[in-house]
Amino acid sequence: MKIETLAHVKNQLSAVIESLGREPLFISRNGKIAAVLQACSDEDVEDYLLRNSPKFQRLIEYRRKEAEEGRVLPFDPARYDQDDDGAPRMRVAREKRAKYRTSRKREKKK
Repeated sequence: MKIETLAHVKNQLSAVIESLGREPLFISRNGKIAAVLQACSDEDVEDYLLRNSPKFQRLIEYRRKEAEEGRVLPFDPARYDQDDDGAPRMRVAREKRAKYRTSRKREKKK
């Protein structure tokens, strides 16, 4: 665990960011911890945003409640294929094209 003062971080921000490892850096102001600085990769950004999004958390809780009450359909892996990158993709069943009846007036003109 590393702790740096706010003044040092403000003056040396670029160097501090480059020296960050996977371990967080605690920033102190007036001798008390005021903030945390942590390195992240592009993949971590989406996880961080979803984990800290109140709207997304409410959606998860709503879906869990629906599942407990039996108001959602269970996941059926037989209905899904995988894309080339391994992501699930809904399998679409092809149906026969609908036959539309034309009016008799149009049939006579032909």
